[in-house]
Formats: sequence, structure tokens, C-alpha cells
Amino acid sequence: MIEAVSSQAELLTDVLKDVAARFRGGFSPLVVFDIDDTLFSTAKRHLRILRELSQEQVWAAALGDIKEASLRYSIVDTAKACGISQPPQLGAIREFWVARFFKNDYLLEDEPLPGASAFCRDLKEGGATVVYMTGRDETMREGTLKALAGRGFPPPDSLILKPRFDTPDLEYKTESIERLRALGSVTAAFENEPAHINLFQAAFAQSRHFLVGDKHSGKAVAPHPSVIRIRDFRRFDIMPVQ
Repeated sequence: MIEAVSSQAELLTDVLKDVAARFRGGFSPLVVFDIDDTLFSTAKRHLRILRELSQEQVWAAALGDIKEASLRYSIVDTAKACGISQPPQLGAIREFWVARFFKNDYLLEDEPLPGASAFCRDLKEGGATVVYMTGRDETMREGTLKALAGRGFPPPDSLILKPRFDTPDLEYKTESIERLRALGSVTAAFENEPAHINLFQAAFAQSRHFLVGDKHSGKAVAPHPSVIRIRDFRRFDIMPVQ
């Protein structure tokens, strides 16, 4: 007999049920979300930066015509795919991108993944403690809060950002695990990076852990077998999640 594969809608609905049950039992059920390429797509932020560069540099004109489907995780890889290969130009693109990608104004370009804001609102209404734990640093708090509110997400019960920009994301999230334990009982975690969701799985093995979408750094890390893959946060699909 072949075991049925739960649909994305069923998987996400199960999280809502877990939250409600734990809340009724007197617990503080935490649901932890990464932000970039987990709750929000960063594609339009990348595209805005590339358009601005194309308007400033003649040699970068082709970057202004790039479509979302052609974006790579690395801005340098995106430029190479567009035919730019000279190291000085690639370095200039990287520098131009870094100076803008992490600024509050540019965060407002991001758009939620389908169903993300509604899912977070329903979690909150069901008794969840909603925690946004992101690799963004403290200088990005203002833009992050504004983007969340402007896109219909519930205000965070906790917004955890890196104290220092240069701290590697995995190191910072590892150090933040105890902060999560102090906030309540982790019911579910959502990430786009396999290494990060594996971290949560190891720390909270009895919880549900989700790897969202397919935008990540490309590091050769296989998600733990118990990690659940979903495309986004829609709860009306009928296709099984492979």
C-alpha cells in the first residue's frame, strides 16, 4: 500500500491545529520564521538595484532588462549569466549591490510569498507566539517592521536580528536558540536555508520544520529527512508536496 502524501494545505493546517491545541493546554506555542526568501521574496529588491546600476553605468545597461526568472542567488552569478565577466565590473556590481540591499528603504520592495501574511495572521489569532528570526541586522529593524506591517503580517511577538552585520547567519542563529527556549515551546519553524532548518530540527526535534521554496545560498547541505518541503504558504492547493 502506498502511503498518501499530505498536501501543502494539510501540512500548514496541521501547524494551526498544533498551535491551538498547545495554547489550550496552557503553553506558549512559538512559530519561528526566517524572513528573506522565506516569508518575503527578495526578487524585486534585486531588480531595483540592477535597474539603478544600469542607469548609472553604460557597461551595465543589460542588467536593467533582467527578469525575475533569470535571477541567481548571487548577484555576481546573475551578472555573469547576463554576459558580464570582467573582474573589475563584477566587483563594482557586488559593491553597488551591498551598499543598497541591506538598507531599510530597499526592504520595502519585497513581496510576501503567496499566503504568507494570512498564515501568520491565522497563527497569531490561534494563540501562537510569532517570532521572526532573520539574518538581517539591527540597522534593518525599522525597515523590517515597516515591511511586515505594510504587507499585512501581524506585529512580531519577537523580532530577532543580528547584533552585528558581519556575524555569519548560522553562527548567530545557533547562538539564538536559547532565546527561543526562553520565549516558549517551539511548535514549528520555517526557513529557506537547509543548514538553518537542520539547526532547528536538531534543537527542537519534536517540532515541525519546513524548508520553504527553492531560493537559498546553494551550500551543499541536505535537509534532515524529517524536514517538510513546501513551495509557499497557500492553503488551497490540492497537489501533493513531493
